[in-house]
Amino acid sequence: MHNTFRRRIAFILLATIAIWAFLWYTNDLVDKLNQSSRKDCETIARLWAGVQYPLSFIGNSSGLLSCTACGHPEARSNTALESDSLFCPSCSETRLFIHTSRLLPDERDDIIASTRRLFAELVNRLDFPTIFADIDSVPQIVNGQVVSGYPSERLIELRKSMKLLSEQNNPIPMCFQGDTIGYLFYGSSPLNTEMRLIPFLELCLLLLVAVVVFMFLRSEISRDKSMSWVGFARETAHQISTPLSSLMGWIELLKDDQALSDNKDLAEALFHMDADVERLTSIAQRYGQMGRPPRPKPVSIESTVSGIVNYFNARKGLLGHGVVLEMIPGEQNLFVNGNSVLMGWVIENLIKNAVASCAGNPMGGKVIVSYGYSGRGSAEAEILVSDNGSGIPYSDQGKIFTAGFTTRKGGWGLGLSLAKRIVEEYHKGTIRLLSSTPEIGTTFSILLPLTRGGESDNHSLGR
Repeated sequence: MHNTFRRRIAFILLATIAIWAFLWYTNDLVDKLNQSSRKDCETIARLWAGVQYPLSFIGNSSGLLSCTACGHPEARSNTALESDSLFCPSCSETRLFIHTSRLLPDERDDIIASTRRLFAELVNRLDFPTIFADIDSVPQIVNGQVVSGYPSERLIELRKSMKLLSEQNNPIPMCFQGDTIGYLFYGSSPLNTEMRLIPFLELCLLLLVAVVVFMFLRSEISRDKSMSWVGFARETAHQISTPLSSLMGWIELLKDDQALSDNKDLAEALFHMDADVERLTSIAQRYGQMGRPPRPKPVSIESTVSGIVNYFNARKGLLGHGVVLEMIPGEQNLFVNGNSVLMGWVIENLIKNAVASCAGNPMGGKVIVSYGYSGRGSAEAEILVSDNGSGIPYSDQGKIFTAGFTTRKGGWGLGLSLAKRIVEEYHKGTIRLLSSTPEIGTTFSILLPLTRGGESDNHSLGR
Protein backbone atom coordinates (compact mmCIF):
# COMPACT_ATOMS: atom_id res chain seq x y z
CA MET A 1 0.00 0.00 0.00
CA HIS A 2 2.87 2.38 0.84
CA ASN A 3 4.53 1.80 -2.55
CA THR A 4 1.25 2.46 -4.34
CA PHE A 5 0.77 5.64 -2.33
CA ARG A 6 4.29 6.81 -3.18
CA ARG A 7 3.70 6.15 -6.87
CA ARG A 8 0.51 8.18 -6.77
CA ILE A 9 2.24 11.04 -5.00
CA ALA A 10 5.06 10.95 -7.60
CA PHE A 11 2.50 11.01 -10.42
CA ILE A 12 0.70 13.97 -8.83
CA LEU A 13 3.97 15.88 -8.49
CA LEU A 14 4.93 15.23 -12.11
CA ALA A 15 1.47 16.24 -13.32
CA THR A 16 1.63 19.40 -11.22
CA ILE A 17 5.05 20.32 -12.63
CA ALA A 18 3.81 19.73 -16.19
CA ILE A 19 0.72 21.86 -15.66
CA TRP A 20 2.74 24.66 -14.10
CA ALA A 21 5.19 24.52 -17.02
CA PHE A 22 2.32 24.80 -19.50
CA LEU A 23 0.86 27.62 -17.40
CA TRP A 24 4.16 29.51 -17.55
CA TYR A 25 4.43 28.93 -21.31
CA THR A 26 0.90 30.22 -21.90
CA ASN A 27 1.49 33.30 -19.79
CA ASP A 28 4.76 33.97 -21.66
CA LEU A 29 2.92 33.57 -24.98
CA VAL A 30 0.30 36.11 -23.90
CA ASP A 31 3.03 38.58 -22.99
CA LYS A 32 4.66 38.10 -26.40
CA LEU A 33 1.32 38.72 -28.13
CA ASN A 34 0.86 41.92 -26.13
CA GLN A 35 4.37 43.05 -27.05
CA SER A 36 3.63 42.29 -30.69
CA SER A 37 0.45 44.38 -30.53
CA ARG A 38 2.40 47.24 -28.99
CA LYS A 39 5.00 47.06 -31.75
CA ASP A 40 2.20 47.21 -34.33
CA CYS A 41 0.79 50.29 -32.67
CA GLU A 42 4.22 51.94 -32.44
CA THR A 43 4.78 51.25 -36.13
CA ILE A 44 1.45 52.82 -37.03
CA ALA A 45 2.12 55.83 -34.80
CA ARG A 46 5.55 56.42 -36.34
CA LEU A 47 4.07 56.02 -39.83
CA TRP A 48 1.34 58.53 -39.07
CA ALA A 49 3.80 60.99 -37.57
CA GLY A 50 6.25 60.47 -40.44
CA VAL A 51 3.78 61.24 -43.20
CA GLN A 52 2.96 64.59 -41.62
CA TYR A 53 6.02 66.18 -43.21
CA PRO A 54 5.43 65.03 -46.83
CA LEU A 55 1.73 65.78 -46.50
CA SER A 56 2.48 69.29 -45.27
CA PHE A 57 5.05 69.68 -47.99
CA ILE A 58 2.63 68.50 -50.65
CA GLY A 59 -0.18 70.53 -49.20
CA ASN A 60 1.83 73.77 -49.41
CA SER A 61 0.37 75.67 -52.40
CA SER A 62 2.94 78.51 -52.29
CA GLY A 63 5.26 76.65 -54.65
CA LEU A 64 9.09 77.04 -54.91
CA LEU A 65 11.87 78.54 -57.07
CA SER A 66 13.57 76.16 -59.52
CA CYS A 67 16.78 76.48 -61.56
CA THR A 68 16.06 77.07 -65.22
CA ALA A 69 19.14 75.05 -66.20
CA CYS A 70 18.92 71.90 -64.08
CA GLY A 71 15.61 72.23 -62.16
CA HIS A 72 17.21 72.28 -58.71
CA PRO A 73 14.63 73.61 -56.15
CA GLU A 74 15.56 76.36 -53.73
CA ALA A 75 13.17 76.06 -50.75
CA ARG A 76 14.92 78.72 -48.68
CA SER A 77 14.35 81.52 -51.16
CA ASN A 78 11.53 84.01 -51.15
CA THR A 79 8.84 82.01 -52.94
CA ALA A 80 6.70 85.10 -53.31
CA LEU A 81 8.92 86.22 -56.23
CA GLU A 82 8.18 85.06 -59.74
CA SER A 83 11.91 84.90 -60.60
CA ASP A 84 15.30 85.55 -59.03
CA SER A 85 18.99 85.12 -59.76
CA LEU A 86 20.46 82.65 -57.29
CA PHE A 87 23.52 80.46 -56.96
CA CYS A 88 22.69 76.88 -58.08
CA PRO A 89 24.61 74.22 -56.18
CA SER A 90 24.10 71.72 -58.99
CA CYS A 91 25.36 74.03 -61.75
CA SER A 92 28.00 75.63 -59.45
CA GLU A 93 27.18 79.10 -60.78
CA THR A 94 24.52 81.76 -60.62
CA ARG A 95 21.42 80.90 -62.59
CA LEU A 96 17.96 82.24 -63.14
CA PHE A 97 15.38 80.69 -60.81
CA ILE A 98 11.69 80.93 -61.67
CA HIS A 99 8.57 80.23 -59.56
CA THR A 100 6.95 76.79 -60.10
CA SER A 101 4.09 74.92 -58.39
CA ARG A 102 4.78 71.69 -56.52
CA LEU A 103 1.53 70.03 -57.58
CA LEU A 104 -1.71 71.04 -59.10
CA PRO A 105 -4.50 71.60 -56.55
CA ASP A 106 -6.38 68.48 -57.65
CA GLU A 107 -3.19 66.43 -57.44
CA ARG A 108 -2.48 67.73 -53.93
CA ASP A 109 -6.01 66.90 -52.75
CA ASP A 110 -5.86 63.40 -54.26
CA ILE A 111 -2.53 62.58 -52.59
CA ILE A 112 -3.66 63.84 -49.21
CA ALA A 113 -7.03 62.02 -49.44
CA SER A 114 -5.46 58.75 -50.62
CA THR A 115 -2.81 58.86 -47.87
CA ARG A 116 -5.38 59.43 -45.15
CA ARG A 117 -7.65 56.78 -46.67
CA LEU A 118 -4.75 54.30 -46.68
CA PHE A 119 -4.00 55.11 -43.07
CA ALA A 120 -7.69 54.72 -42.10
CA GLU A 121 -7.82 51.33 -43.84
CA LEU A 122 -4.69 50.27 -41.99
CA VAL A 123 -6.20 51.22 -38.65
CA ASN A 124 -9.45 49.46 -39.50
CA ARG A 125 -7.56 46.23 -39.98
CA LEU A 126 -6.61 46.24 -36.31
CA ASP A 127 -8.83 44.17 -34.03
CA PHE A 128 -8.43 46.47 -31.02
CA PRO A 129 -9.66 50.04 -30.39
CA THR A 130 -7.42 53.02 -31.25
CA ILE A 131 -7.77 56.74 -30.63
CA PHE A 132 -5.43 59.41 -32.00
CA ALA A 133 -5.44 62.61 -29.98
CA ASP A 134 -3.45 65.85 -30.11
CA ILE A 135 -1.29 67.13 -27.27
CA ASP A 136 -4.39 68.75 -25.73
CA SER A 137 -6.08 65.30 -25.52
CA VAL A 138 -8.58 66.26 -28.20
CA PRO A 139 -9.57 63.12 -30.18
CA GLN A 140 -8.70 63.40 -33.87
CA ILE A 141 -9.15 59.88 -35.30
CA VAL A 142 -11.16 57.08 -33.63
CA ASN A 143 -10.72 53.59 -35.05
CA GLY A 144 -9.76 55.05 -38.42
CA GLN A 145 -12.61 57.55 -38.53
CA VAL A 146 -11.82 61.26 -38.49
CA VAL A 147 -13.55 63.04 -35.63
CA SER A 148 -15.32 66.15 -36.87
CA GLY A 149 -18.40 67.88 -35.61
CA TYR A 150 -18.83 65.58 -32.61
CA PRO A 151 -21.05 66.97 -29.84
CA SER A 152 -19.50 67.68 -26.44
CA GLU A 153 -21.17 64.61 -24.90
CA ARG A 154 -19.51 62.38 -27.47
CA LEU A 155 -16.13 64.01 -26.85
CA ILE A 156 -16.52 63.43 -23.09
CA GLU A 157 -17.21 59.74 -23.76
CA LEU A 158 -14.13 59.54 -26.00
CA ARG A 159 -11.97 61.10 -23.30
CA LYS A 160 -13.26 58.48 -20.84
CA SER A 161 -12.38 55.80 -23.37
CA MET A 162 -8.90 57.30 -23.71
CA LYS A 163 -8.46 57.10 -19.95
CA LEU A 164 -9.49 53.44 -19.93
CA LEU A 165 -7.18 52.65 -22.84
CA SER A 166 -4.27 54.38 -21.08
CA GLU A 167 -4.86 52.09 -18.09
CA GLN A 168 -4.51 49.08 -20.38
CA ASN A 169 -1.46 50.31 -22.34
CA ASN A 170 0.76 53.35 -22.13
CA PRO A 171 -0.08 55.85 -24.91
CA ILE A 172 2.48 56.05 -27.72
CA PRO A 173 3.70 59.60 -28.49
CA MET A 174 3.69 60.72 -32.14
CA CYS A 175 6.73 62.93 -32.79
CA PHE A 176 7.42 65.24 -35.75
CA GLN A 177 10.77 67.04 -36.13
CA GLY A 178 11.53 66.57 -32.44
CA ASP A 179 8.14 67.78 -31.20
CA THR A 180 5.29 65.65 -29.86
CA ILE A 181 2.25 66.32 -32.02
CA GLY A 182 -0.12 63.79 -30.36
CA TYR A 183 -0.63 60.42 -28.77
CA LEU A 184 -1.92 57.06 -29.88
CA PHE A 185 -4.21 55.37 -27.33
CA TYR A 186 -4.89 51.69 -27.95
CA GLY A 187 -6.47 48.77 -26.14
CA SER A 188 -6.21 45.01 -26.24
CA SER A 189 -7.65 42.78 -28.90
CA PRO A 190 -10.37 40.27 -28.01
CA LEU A 191 -7.89 37.50 -28.72
CA ASN A 192 -5.40 38.94 -26.23
CA THR A 193 -8.16 39.33 -23.66
CA GLU A 194 -9.16 35.71 -24.10
CA MET A 195 -5.53 34.61 -23.96
CA ARG A 196 -5.10 36.48 -20.68
CA LEU A 197 -7.89 34.36 -19.21
CA ILE A 198 -6.17 31.10 -20.15
CA PRO A 199 -3.63 31.13 -17.27
CA PHE A 200 -6.41 31.71 -14.76
CA LEU A 201 -8.53 28.96 -16.33
CA GLU A 202 -5.55 26.63 -16.20
CA LEU A 203 -4.97 27.53 -12.56
CA CYS A 204 -8.61 26.77 -11.76
CA LEU A 205 -8.27 23.49 -13.65
CA LEU A 206 -5.13 22.69 -11.68
CA LEU A 207 -6.92 23.35 -8.41
CA LEU A 208 -9.89 21.27 -9.52
CA VAL A 209 -7.63 18.37 -10.48
CA ALA A 210 -5.81 18.70 -7.16
CA VAL A 211 -9.12 18.57 -5.25
CA VAL A 212 -10.32 15.56 -7.24
CA VAL A 213 -7.03 13.73 -6.76
CA PHE A 214 -7.03 14.60 -3.07
CA MET A 215 -10.55 13.27 -2.63
CA PHE A 216 -9.62 10.16 -4.63
CA LEU A 217 -6.53 9.52 -2.50
CA ARG A 218 -8.50 10.17 0.64
CA SER A 219 -11.17 7.68 -0.37
CA GLU A 220 -8.49 5.17 -1.35
CA ILE A 221 -6.73 5.54 1.99
CA SER A 222 -10.06 5.26 3.80
CA ARG A 223 -10.90 2.15 1.80
CA ASP A 224 -7.51 0.64 2.56
CA LYS A 225 -8.05 1.33 6.25
CA SER A 226 -11.53 -0.16 6.05
CA MET A 227 -10.18 -3.28 4.41
CA SER A 228 -7.50 -3.46 7.10
CA TRP A 229 -10.20 -3.28 9.76
CA VAL A 230 -12.22 -5.93 7.97
CA GLY A 231 -9.20 -8.20 7.65
CA PHE A 232 -8.30 -7.68 11.29
CA ALA A 233 -11.86 -8.47 12.42
CA ARG A 234 -12.10 -11.61 10.30
CA GLU A 235 -8.71 -12.88 11.42
CA THR A 236 -9.60 -12.22 15.06
CA ALA A 237 -12.89 -14.07 14.64
CA HIS A 238 -11.06 -16.99 13.04
CA GLN A 239 -8.50 -17.18 15.84
CA ILE A 240 -11.18 -17.01 18.53
CA SER A 241 -13.46 -19.63 16.97
CA THR A 242 -11.01 -22.50 17.58
CA PRO A 243 -10.66 -22.17 21.40
CA LEU A 244 -14.38 -21.35 21.64
CA SER A 245 -15.24 -24.65 20.00
CA SER A 246 -12.98 -26.41 22.46
CA LEU A 247 -14.61 -24.61 25.41
CA MET A 248 -18.06 -25.58 24.18
CA GLY A 249 -16.98 -29.23 24.12
CA TRP A 250 -15.57 -29.09 27.64
CA ILE A 251 -18.74 -27.42 28.95
CA GLU A 252 -20.90 -30.15 27.45
CA LEU A 253 -18.72 -32.79 29.14
CA LEU A 254 -19.08 -31.00 32.48
CA LYS A 255 -22.84 -30.84 32.07
CA ASP A 256 -22.95 -34.61 31.63
CA ASP A 257 -21.13 -35.14 34.94
CA GLN A 258 -23.87 -35.94 37.48
CA ALA A 259 -21.71 -35.00 40.44
CA LEU A 260 -21.19 -31.51 39.12
CA SER A 261 -24.84 -31.16 38.22
CA ASP A 262 -25.82 -31.83 41.85
CA ASN A 263 -23.61 -28.94 43.04
CA LYS A 264 -25.76 -25.79 42.71
CA ASP A 265 -22.81 -23.39 42.68
CA LEU A 266 -21.02 -25.33 39.96
CA ALA A 267 -24.26 -25.73 38.02
CA GLU A 268 -24.80 -21.95 38.13
CA ALA A 269 -21.20 -21.37 37.07
CA LEU A 270 -21.65 -23.76 34.16
CA PHE A 271 -24.82 -21.92 33.17
CA HIS A 272 -23.02 -18.56 33.02
CA MET A 273 -20.02 -20.09 31.32
CA ASP A 274 -22.27 -21.58 28.68
CA ALA A 275 -23.97 -18.18 28.18
CA ASP A 276 -20.61 -16.44 27.86
CA VAL A 277 -19.30 -18.95 25.36
CA GLU A 278 -22.48 -18.70 23.32
CA ARG A 279 -22.24 -14.92 23.34
CA LEU A 280 -18.59 -15.00 22.30
CA THR A 281 -19.40 -17.43 19.52
CA SER A 282 -22.14 -15.14 18.24
CA ILE A 283 -19.81 -12.14 18.30
CA ALA A 284 -17.06 -14.09 16.52
CA GLN A 285 -19.52 -15.06 13.80
CA ARG A 286 -20.52 -11.41 13.32
CA TYR A 287 -16.94 -10.21 13.11
CA GLY A 288 -16.20 -13.02 10.68
CA GLN A 289 -18.83 -11.51 8.38
CA MET A 290 -17.55 -7.91 8.56
CA GLY A 291 -17.35 -6.18 5.20
CA ARG A 292 -20.29 -8.05 3.69
CA PRO A 293 -23.54 -6.31 2.75
CA PRO A 294 -25.49 -5.83 6.00
CA ARG A 295 -28.98 -7.14 6.57
CA PRO A 296 -30.37 -4.87 9.30
CA LYS A 297 -33.39 -6.01 11.25
CA PRO A 298 -35.52 -4.35 13.94
CA VAL A 299 -33.65 -4.27 17.24
CA SER A 300 -35.28 -3.38 20.57
CA ILE A 301 -33.39 -0.66 22.43
CA GLU A 302 -34.83 -1.81 25.77
CA SER A 303 -33.86 -5.43 25.23
CA THR A 304 -30.34 -4.61 24.03
CA VAL A 305 -29.52 -2.16 26.82
CA SER A 306 -31.04 -4.26 29.62
CA GLY A 307 -29.29 -7.37 28.32
CA ILE A 308 -25.86 -5.71 28.50
CA VAL A 309 -26.52 -4.14 31.92
CA ASN A 310 -27.76 -7.44 33.35
CA TYR A 311 -24.73 -9.19 31.89
CA PHE A 312 -22.37 -6.86 33.77
CA ASN A 313 -24.35 -6.92 37.01
CA ALA A 314 -24.36 -10.74 36.97
CA ARG A 315 -20.55 -10.64 36.83
CA LYS A 316 -19.37 -8.31 39.55
CA GLY A 317 -15.77 -8.93 38.60
CA LEU A 318 -16.33 -6.89 35.43
CA LEU A 319 -17.39 -3.83 37.42
CA GLY A 320 -14.47 -3.70 39.79
CA HIS A 321 -14.48 -2.74 43.43
CA GLY A 322 -17.04 -0.12 44.48
CA VAL A 323 -18.47 0.59 41.03
CA VAL A 324 -22.25 0.51 40.66
CA LEU A 325 -23.99 0.06 37.32
CA GLU A 326 -27.57 1.29 37.01
CA MET A 327 -30.08 1.48 34.18
CA ILE A 328 -32.77 4.15 33.89
CA PRO A 329 -35.44 2.76 31.56
CA GLY A 330 -37.23 5.09 29.18
CA GLU A 331 -39.98 4.66 26.62
CA GLN A 332 -40.79 1.11 25.61
CA ASN A 333 -41.15 -0.33 22.12
CA LEU A 334 -38.26 1.66 20.65
CA PHE A 335 -36.86 -0.19 17.66
CA VAL A 336 -33.99 0.62 15.32
CA ASN A 337 -32.72 -1.12 12.22
CA GLY A 338 -29.43 -2.84 12.91
CA ASN A 339 -27.75 -5.74 14.62
CA SER A 340 -28.34 -6.42 18.30
CA VAL A 341 -24.95 -8.06 18.89
CA LEU A 342 -22.95 -5.21 17.36
CA MET A 343 -25.04 -2.57 19.07
CA GLY A 344 -24.65 -4.45 22.34
CA TRP A 345 -20.89 -4.48 21.82
CA VAL A 346 -20.88 -0.67 21.42
CA ILE A 347 -22.80 -0.21 24.70
CA GLU A 348 -20.55 -2.76 26.38
CA ASN A 349 -17.45 -0.89 25.23
CA LEU A 350 -18.78 2.41 26.60
CA ILE A 351 -19.62 0.74 29.93
CA LYS A 352 -16.13 -0.78 30.16
CA ASN A 353 -14.56 2.62 29.54
CA ALA A 354 -16.83 4.19 32.16
CA VAL A 355 -15.98 1.47 34.72
CA ALA A 356 -12.25 1.95 34.08
CA SER A 357 -12.67 5.72 34.51
CA CYS A 358 -14.41 5.18 37.88
CA ALA A 359 -11.76 2.81 39.22
CA GLY A 360 -9.86 5.55 41.06
CA ASN A 361 -12.89 7.28 42.61
CA PRO A 362 -12.46 7.04 46.41
CA MET A 363 -16.18 7.77 46.97
CA GLY A 364 -17.21 4.87 44.76
CA GLY A 365 -17.87 4.94 41.06
CA LYS A 366 -21.27 5.03 39.46
CA VAL A 367 -22.20 4.29 35.86
CA ILE A 368 -25.71 5.09 34.59
CA VAL A 369 -27.16 3.85 31.31
CA SER A 370 -30.41 5.41 30.10
CA TYR A 371 -32.41 5.45 26.91
CA GLY A 372 -35.47 7.10 25.40
CA TYR A 373 -36.50 9.58 22.74
CA SER A 374 -33.87 12.12 21.80
CA GLY A 375 -34.33 15.79 22.49
CA ARG A 376 -34.78 16.42 18.76
CA GLY A 377 -38.08 14.57 18.49
CA SER A 378 -39.64 11.14 18.41
CA ALA A 379 -37.88 10.04 15.22
CA GLU A 380 -34.66 9.23 17.07
CA ALA A 381 -33.72 7.15 20.07
CA GLU A 382 -30.91 8.23 22.35
CA ILE A 383 -28.78 6.04 24.59
CA LEU A 384 -26.72 7.80 27.28
CA VAL A 385 -23.80 6.26 29.19
CA SER A 386 -22.66 8.49 32.08
CA ASP A 387 -20.11 8.09 34.84
CA ASN A 388 -18.56 10.05 37.68
CA GLY A 389 -15.04 9.00 36.87
CA SER A 390 -11.82 10.85 36.10
CA GLY A 391 -13.11 12.36 32.86
CA ILE A 392 -11.23 13.04 29.64
CA PRO A 393 -8.61 15.84 29.43
CA TYR A 394 -9.82 18.76 27.33
CA SER A 395 -6.81 18.46 25.03
CA ASP A 396 -7.72 14.85 24.19
CA GLN A 397 -11.47 15.17 23.69
CA GLY A 398 -11.16 15.84 19.95
CA LYS A 399 -9.05 12.72 19.36
CA ILE A 400 -10.91 10.00 21.25
CA PHE A 401 -12.52 8.52 18.11
CA THR A 402 -9.21 8.36 16.24
CA ALA A 403 -7.96 4.82 15.69
CA GLY A 404 -4.90 4.10 17.81
CA PHE A 405 -5.43 6.95 20.28
CA THR A 406 -5.72 5.91 23.92
CA THR A 407 -5.04 7.42 27.34
CA ARG A 408 -4.84 4.08 29.10
CA LYS A 409 -1.55 2.28 29.52
CA GLY A 410 -1.54 -0.88 27.43
CA GLY A 411 -4.68 0.13 25.53
CA TRP A 412 -4.99 -0.31 21.78
CA GLY A 413 -7.15 2.72 21.10
CA LEU A 414 -9.53 0.78 18.85
CA GLY A 415 -12.71 0.57 20.92
CA LEU A 416 -14.24 4.00 20.33
CA SER A 417 -13.04 4.06 16.71
CA LEU A 418 -14.77 0.76 15.98
CA ALA A 419 -17.84 1.81 17.98
CA LYS A 420 -18.14 4.97 15.86
CA ARG A 421 -17.96 2.93 12.69
CA ILE A 422 -20.58 0.43 13.88
CA VAL A 423 -22.99 3.19 14.89
CA GLU A 424 -22.53 5.37 11.82
CA GLU A 425 -21.98 2.88 8.99
CA TYR A 426 -24.13 -0.07 10.11
CA HIS A 427 -26.86 1.77 12.02
CA LYS A 428 -26.90 5.20 10.28
CA GLY A 429 -26.66 6.95 13.64
CA THR A 430 -24.18 9.14 15.47
CA ILE A 431 -22.04 8.67 18.56
CA ARG A 432 -20.47 11.64 20.29
CA LEU A 433 -18.91 12.83 23.49
CA LEU A 434 -21.75 14.80 25.02
CA SER A 435 -19.76 16.19 27.94
CA SER A 436 -16.65 15.45 29.94
CA THR A 437 -15.04 17.31 32.84
CA PRO A 438 -11.84 16.09 34.48
CA GLU A 439 -12.45 14.62 37.96
CA ILE A 440 -16.22 15.05 37.55
CA GLY A 441 -17.38 12.60 34.88
CA THR A 442 -18.18 11.83 31.27
CA THR A 443 -21.33 11.29 29.21
CA PHE A 444 -21.50 9.63 25.81
CA SER A 445 -24.55 9.87 23.55
CA ILE A 446 -25.73 7.47 20.83
CA LEU A 447 -28.43 8.72 18.46
CA LEU A 448 -30.21 6.14 16.30
CA PRO A 449 -33.05 6.59 13.80
CA LEU A 450 -36.18 4.74 14.91
CA THR A 451 -38.06 2.24 12.82
CA ARG A 452 -41.43 0.56 13.08
CA GLY A 453 -41.81 -3.13 13.67
CA GLY A 454 -41.14 -5.74 16.31
CA GLU A 455 -37.92 -7.35 17.33
CA SER A 456 -37.05 -10.49 15.43
CA ASP A 457 -34.22 -12.95 15.45
CA ASN A 458 -31.12 -11.19 14.15
CA HIS A 459 -28.25 -13.59 13.82
CA SER A 460 -26.53 -12.37 10.70
CA LEU A 461 -24.78 -9.23 9.64
CA GLY A 462 -24.73 -10.24 6.02
CA ARG A 463 -24.89 -13.09 3.60
